[in-house]
Amino acid sequence: MNSHWKAVVGVDIIRSGGTDLNQYYYAIAILQDGRVRKTEEGSLGHLIRLLWEYRPALLAVDNIYELGGTKENLRRILRFIPPETEIVQVTLEDSRFHDLKEVAFKAGLLIDKGKLHPFKTAALLAILANEGYGTRLSLFERKVKIIVSKGRSGYAGGSRSDKYQRNMRAAVMRMVKRIKEELDKKRIDYDLMIRRSKGGVERALFIVYADRRDLTGIVRNIKGYDVAVRIKPVINARFFKLIESKRPERKYLIVGYDPGVVAGLAAIDLDMSPVLIISGRELDRGTAVSLLTDVGIPVVIATDKNPPPDMVKKLAAMVNAQLFTPPKSLSTGEKELLVNEYTKKFDVEVRNTHERDALAAALKAYSIFREKMEKLSAKVRSIGIKVRNLQKYKIKLLHNEPLENIIEDIINDVLSASRRDESSARSAHSILVRDKQLEQSNLEEKIRELESKVEHLTAEREKLRQRIRELENEYNYLKSELNIISTELSKDVLKERKVSELIQRLKNVNAYALKLEKDLVSLKQNLSTIIQMIEGCFRGDYVLVRRISSSPAGIKDSAECLGKIRRNEIIFLDVTQGNQGLLATHLKDFVDLCINLGLRIALPKNKVSDQLASALVNTYYIPALTVQDYYFIGSKLTLLPKHAVTELDTIHERLKKLREEQAPKLTEEALEKLVAEYREKRTALLSKKTTSHKISKN
Repeated sequence: MNSHWKAVVGVDIIRSGGTDLNQYYYAIAILQDGRVRKTEEGSLGHLIRLLWEYRPALLAVDNIYELGGTKENLRRILRFIPPETEIVQVTLEDSRFHDLKEVAFKAGLLIDKGKLHPFKTAALLAILANEGYGTRLSLFERKVKIIVSKGRSGYAGGSRSDKYQRNMRAAVMRMVKRIKEELDKKRIDYDLMIRRSKGGVERALFIVYADRRDLTGIVRNIKGYDVAVRIKPVINARFFKLIESKRPERKYLIVGYDPGVVAGLAAIDLDMSPVLIISGRELDRGTAVSLLTDVGIPVVIATDKNPPPDMVKKLAAMVNAQLFTPPKSLSTGEKELLVNEYTKKFDVEVRNTHERDALAAALKAYSIFREKMEKLSAKVRSIGIKVRNLQKYKIKLLHNEPLENIIEDIINDVLSASRRDESSARSAHSILVRDKQLEQSNLEEKIRELESKVEHLTAEREKLRQRIRELENEYNYLKSELNIISTELSKDVLKERKVSELIQRLKNVNAYALKLEKDLVSLKQNLSTIIQMIEGCFRGDYVLVRRISSSPAGIKDSAECLGKIRRNEIIFLDVTQGNQGLLATHLKDFVDLCINLGLRIALPKNKVSDQLASALVNTYYIPALTVQDYYFIGSKLTLLPKHAVTELDTIHERLKKLREEQAPKLTEEALEKLVAEYREKRTALLSKKTTSHKISKN
């Protein structure tokens, strides 16, 4: 009914029924558009029917317990209230109860004297709630459980039993996939826990972090033949904490979380004291946040795995805490060592591996900051400062603030507190004067008690001195006995030393034998490799070529052995990443050598060789390429694969054609012109010689 969506319903109890909900009877007032449109009376069933008919924005009550009397009854009733309806307790403001007439007077409403009739009370509650008075009680958490399971629990008989089970598990798996796709499409945050079985999924649980109404049109309750879907809004665990006493100062927490079907949660404070160690099924992020915020303020969320699980990262984001991930996943031995030492020190119990993993993650995170925290505590003690809550300063270390700045903050805070204490002391001076006489009498009594205690301690001191003298005599006697025994055992000790030396020599020999055995294995492997290379040469898979070092000495040697290198020979130039001298100063000598003898160059595969090979081919037209698969034979030879030699030949032919194409070609006309020019120069030269001969003759 669209016209009723802004309605407010006020409820007052007419008759209660203890634990029997069928005996409850209520006065009901329905307010629309600021006016009370209808008042009715009826049972709990009548009230719930009206709530679903009008779907009010608010349900106003004087006291929440009037709806059902007990927490158990309230839990049953609250599940039937429409999800969009919020409950308002009008008489609750700032965690304090107020009389309904007091609230009405504050709102400027005139009411009758004496006890109000239930119908007038219900109407007054609706009006005040509509005006914004009271406290809205969070009925449900922003969390919904979606349970997907098999539709039937029975089994078919005979050979069809396995088929029935597989069909239902497959149906559950399809439904889980469909719900997951819908939630992802709407970008709704959730956690998913699955219990798999043969042929599909046995049961799945979605923990959806959204209001129930956000899931309208996305998922619905289903009771099918093969699959069932149940949607369960989660009632706020703090719903019944209507008035909370003032909490003590909460501690800052380092939290370890081990997610899963059975999850573990552990929290320690910044003094390393245990705060919370718990595990259980369906211990999801929402439950974890509720538990943690009840006991402290989470500042670090830690995991024992690398990379961290998504649920741990999401939990850290929910509580706005740092995420700690170890450099590598903690081993079982490391976790056992951390937890065993901690449980012995603090006398706490870890009941299962989930709690162990969570606690180990928290302790590993604490160990990263432990040294800084201990330095801070030691520095504060050395200065002589007394700090009530050092943890609020330790939290700054987690935010990487310098230790010196934190010490200065502590000193400034202590000085400010001391000035406040001095002011308080002056104001309390008059009280101290009045109590001085009483304190004087108490002091005299304490003096008498202390005198008696001193006498007792003096007598005890004399007894202890006598005991010390006895122990000194016994010590001297035992010392002399020890000297005698030591003299007798000296020969045996020398024998034991000789035996120890022989044992150590035997250990050294064994270690040397192991080293020789490893060297023998390495030599066998090298021999096997050499045999394979020889066989490859015999088959023609490899070609033996000359190896030249790219160092200046290697280039000089190659120039000196010019007569030893054959024309058109393949040379392996050993260029390494750290030796670039060839490229810097000796490239010209090597290029001249290659051009004069028509050499082909192979180089090892690396960045420097790639640059050199490109320069040789593109600039100097020298065949060159880099090779990945090659073997060194001594310091002068290298085995190259046959395909590399073939590829070098191909590059040589390509460069040869390229040089021929780029060489200038002589046409017939150019040749005739060249001959004519030659003849003219020849005639001129002969004429000049003849003239010169005549002059010399005359």
